[in-house]
Amino acid sequence: MVKAKSVRATTAGSKRLVPLLIWLGLALAIGASAAADTTPCLLVSGVSFVPVILLPQGLQAKVTEHTPVVEIEGLRLVPVRHLAVSNGAQLTWHSETRTMDFRWQGREIELHALSNLTFWREAAIVALTSFRPQTTTTGCVSAVDGDTIKVSSGETVRYIGVDTPETKHPTKPVQYFGPEASAFNTRLVAGRQIALEYDVGRRDRYGRLLAYVHVGDAFVNADLVAGGYAQVLTYPPNVRYQQLFSYLQQQAREAGKGLWGQASSDENTASHPRGKYVGSVHSNIYHRPECKWAARISEANAVWFDSAAEARAAGYRPCRACKPPQ
Repeated sequence: MVKAKSVRATTAGSKRLVPLLIWLGLALAIGASAAADTTPCLLVSGVSFVPVILLPQGLQAKVTEHTPVVEIEGLRLVPVRHLAVSNGAQLTWHSETRTMDFRWQGREIELHALSNLTFWREAAIVALTSFRPQTTTTGCVSAVDGDTIKVSSGETVRYIGVDTPETKHPTKPVQYFGPEASAFNTRLVAGRQIALEYDVGRRDRYGRLLAYVHVGDAFVNADLVAGGYAQVLTYPPNVRYQQLFSYLQQQAREAGKGLWGQASSDENTASHPRGKYVGSVHSNIYHRPECKWAARISEANAVWFDSAAEARAAGYRPCRACKPPQ
């Protein structure tokens, strides 16, 4: 009996020890970052995001429902520049070291901007999340269009989470800003070594490989959205960077970049009095008036609906890009 009791005591002690070791590892990793006096930040398409949990408590309290926050694999991140401007902090960027001095209320925080794949391997970040990007390295033979490429293995790779205007669709004409998106993609990846990062689902219904694409420090999917070359298009379960892409799209839209510039400069259907949703006589899809595809429908071909129900009754389905009510 004494022996059995001793075994139970040892087992219970081990169970208590495991979370203690996990906590100790987290504390050491974050402590190492603090000792180096730098806080790792995610740098994507020229925008830096700092993990909320690594901010001083006083700054963490400043992150409210009015602060744009993106969540990636359970880690909440806030745009550094927004945080600085909204809290009266001074921000100085050092391009040679890719660091930022964040001065707030007499305190200086040094932030280190890291590219996506490097960021997730940083010790302090590893301690905070179990996420590890699953990647393979390959060569890009050519860009098919703005969001599709051919790689050395012969595979066709479709970019996850983004959609660029058509340039080579068998039944659709070349769409506005499609050639520009294709050219931009070609400049980034054609003939280059690239890293393919995978999400939950690895292939689409056409058998194409699905991936987030990285070239050096550039995150190609994100750069397409940030430059106004693509819209966010999410197909679950591949939703890892959905909030990040949505934030970058909003910034591009407000700046009138790329395909968003057409909608802001042209007289379009957004203020049209004829209905809430619009389709074309040449398709079976209905859109919100402000959708980029709605802006491409000529007045002669436009079909207007007062409600989503009316559009469905006429045989139309909702646009996957602007997502009107069903």
